[in-house]
Amino acid sequence: MICAKSNAVSPQGRQRKYVALLCSLTLFLCSGVRAEGLAEADEAFDRGEFVTALELYEALANQQEPAATYRLGLMYEQGLGTDPDPMVAASWYQKAQALESPEAIGALADLHLKGVGVIQDYKEALRLNISAAEAGYAPAQYNLAVAYANGVGTFRDPVKAHMWFNIAAASGYANAAQSRDSLASVMAEAEVRRAQQRAKACMDLNLLGC
Repeated sequence: MICAKSNAVSPQGRQRKYVALLCSLTLFLCSGVRAEGLAEADEAFDRGEFVTALELYEALANQQEPAATYRLGLMYEQGLGTDPDPMVAASWYQKAQALESPEAIGALADLHLKGVGVIQDYKEALRLNISAAEAGYAPAQYNLAVAYANGVGTFRDPVKAHMWFNIAAASGYANAAQSRDSLASVMAEAEVRRAQQRAKACMDLNLLGC
């Protein structure tokens, strides 16, 4: 006699499926609540209600919402809704960095470049800008190009500078094309061609390892 294979699910299996479904639903609802909270905070910020925005961003940052954590750092850096405090700003930027916010990584790079709220460290600023630039953040791409053009935190490299100006321009950064063309005017034609080829290859690789 051939017995049919049972499709019955054990009580333990049903419980695991129920828990997994409940967790997925909870995560979905929480993400929706955070999105609504972020929109509310942004609206308060746009209206100039900075104290309210600060409180809303902080509540969301404590829930590890990346955009809110970055914007909270920005408010402390600029003194919006609170006294300016670059050290607190850097702390929030670092928390947002851990949440993979390219904007926060770029902002932290700026602080290291200026030595505000953190130790001035050109090499760390370069490293952070590379990370944010590879994540597609146009201001970091532009700042990275400036660093290579001027030799800040690294050796001067006009080919890399032209490449990143080109990428920043493709990402929509306003001054990038003008800066690229200005740099190109003092470069050899072969260098410009190499920079253009590298920019294309870099974008083909989704900016990784450029």
